[in-house]
Amino acid sequence: MFSSRALGLAVLVSTSLMAACGGGSGDTPTQPTGTAVATVAITPGDSILLKPAGSATLSVAVLASTGAALTGKTVTWSSSDNSRVTVSPTGQLAAVAVGRATVTATSEGKSGTTTVVVVNSFARDFAIIGAEFTQGVQDAAGSIPMILSGNPAVVNVLVSSTVSASSPMQLVLRLLDAAGSVVYTDTALTRGPLLPTATYVSPTAQFLVPSAKLAAGLKWQIVRDPKGWAGDDGASNDVFPAAGTNALATATVPPLNIRFVPIVLASNNNSTPPLTDALIPDYLRTLRSIHPLGVINTHIGASFTTSASFGTPPTGGAQAFWTQALADLDLARVADPTDAASNWYGVIAPPAGFNFATFGGFSYIPPNGTASGPQTRTTVAVRTGWFSNPTQARDLVAHEIGHTLGRRHAPCGNAGAPLDLNYPVAGGVLDNIGHDVYAWANGLATSAVVVPASTGDVMGYCFPVWSSTYTYNGILAFRTPTVLASRAGAEPQRTRVLVVRGSIDNEKTIKLEPAFTFDAKPSVPGAGDSYRVEGVDANGGVLFTSSFTPAVIDHAPALEHFAVAIPVSSALEESLAEVRVVGPAGSATLSRSVSSLAAAGLRPTAVRRIGAAPTISCGDSASRGILIIDAATGEVRGVASAGSMAADIDPGRQLSVLCSDGLRTRRGSISAP
Repeated sequence: MFSSRALGLAVLVSTSLMAACGGGSGDTPTQPTGTAVATVAITPGDSILLKPAGSATLSVAVLASTGAALTGKTVTWSSSDNSRVTVSPTGQLAAVAVGRATVTATSEGKSGTTTVVVVNSFARDFAIIGAEFTQGVQDAAGSIPMILSGNPAVVNVLVSSTVSASSPMQLVLRLLDAAGSVVYTDTALTRGPLLPTATYVSPTAQFLVPSAKLAAGLKWQIVRDPKGWAGDDGASNDVFPAAGTNALATATVPPLNIRFVPIVLASNNNSTPPLTDALIPDYLRTLRSIHPLGVINTHIGASFTTSASFGTPPTGGAQAFWTQALADLDLARVADPTDAASNWYGVIAPPAGFNFATFGGFSYIPPNGTASGPQTRTTVAVRTGWFSNPTQARDLVAHEIGHTLGRRHAPCGNAGAPLDLNYPVAGGVLDNIGHDVYAWANGLATSAVVVPASTGDVMGYCFPVWSSTYTYNGILAFRTPTVLASRAGAEPQRTRVLVVRGSIDNEKTIKLEPAFTFDAKPSVPGAGDSYRVEGVDANGGVLFTSSFTPAVIDHAPALEHFAVAIPVSSALEESLAEVRVVGPAGSATLSRSVSSLAAAGLRPTAVRRIGAAPTISCGDSASRGILIIDAATGEVRGVASAGSMAADIDPGRQLSVLCSDGLRTRRGSISAP
């Protein structure tokens, strides 16, 4: 039996043919056309099994003595037995009848060979039995969508075999648009022996799909052995899904904007963390790996000074420190003219002499899910590089940001209140395995390594950490644009507000801090609010009333905070004599000082002490609180419940100094010496 395939026809090897055969110029250096041929290599080089009427495609590489690929060389293909196997000028095999033949590729007297065996039955079957997309967290049903503009995706593929097979075989991933056109393709090799069973604990193969290739409306498909090098008895299960394609599930979330703020500890020798743009990727490492986030925008804000004391060496960071620092920074965020809706992450450097912190960080958990406003998205935590566990601080970023996205503690590692009573797995461990897509995508690993289900959920106190599908889905639901819009309602505009703030402890005692008046977005009352704040004049007349729900504080189950921004006019502020807070804990009253701040009596002063930050004072004995604002940027640089404070501010900065007599605010200006 003869055909044109039996005549030993020749083909000119070009760069494009080499690339199509898996060895283009981008893989192997090329040499000039005149260089002599040293080697002709066929892929695959071992035996190929085909059934009668089956086909396969061979690849050829023509190489110089240096191993460099040669282009422009003529290659002649031939079969030793065309009654069994024929081969075309481009390396296409056709099985004719049962038997075997040697296929040869020759160029300039140099040859490479492979054996082709034609059989009636392979007595084996390979099957693609599963494939899932993941960006780090995926459930058993594969139902979690890919977040667009976020992490790359990994496709884990499972291949089973009726016999043990160790030779790698090709798998091809195809992404198709709505019209069915292929818009992206990639090839991977199976790894390890193929067995009758396979699980995502050890995927047969993995594809890394760039984030830019993920889009809404795509479909996907996996094809096994498209070149026919590893044939089997059943072709129907060599494509997954069997129906042809699956829709790629995707989701879009708003950008997460994070402002990292260096916190200056005025009570601890002005201890300030090192914080530069070069350090930010380490802060984000765990956050990017395990949460359903798309675009993350970060920047470093101006330093902020708190009077909260870290404690006495060697042990510090007790609850009282964190709750004050958190409340102080939250007030600065609410007052900020441009960045109040971002997540503020205050970074603390434990001062010299401290080798243990009782707590590593605190966050507010939004009381009513509002998109912005007081006590919805503020965190303070220890800087990276301080803990003996090198991942702890970056894991803490994911933990604390998780709180600001509505999550409570998973019951892992004796995590305290506020506990998530609906967490589905005993011990607070994962409800499914994870895969470290981020590490592979960023060159930190050569595959998406499996994260065991015994790993602790990031919202617990265990190390190492990952995200359960329960936590992942909870954060995704919190950040879905339609959900955010429904929680926020109409976005309030900045106006003149009186911020009434304080705390409620487990003994149901309400403590009020000095109130301040400045421009900010008003608080949005909730339907289920259990507390109200009232302002009254000297005759007991009610000037305003507003409801609120106290904020839950991470790691402080016996304490709640509140900060309520109430629209006021200048006239109303002047008439204000008393503020009352009333709720389940009882009531508390805040009155202004006996000798109120004189409208023209405010004389802010600054005194620089050797080796310390300048001390800024209201210069009025009636002052109960001080707020220092950068006049050029509007950023709050420090706050204290006192008439003066030391603040780490560069010489020459123009400052606005807000002084509170408890209820009313006076403003003065000063230049930092």
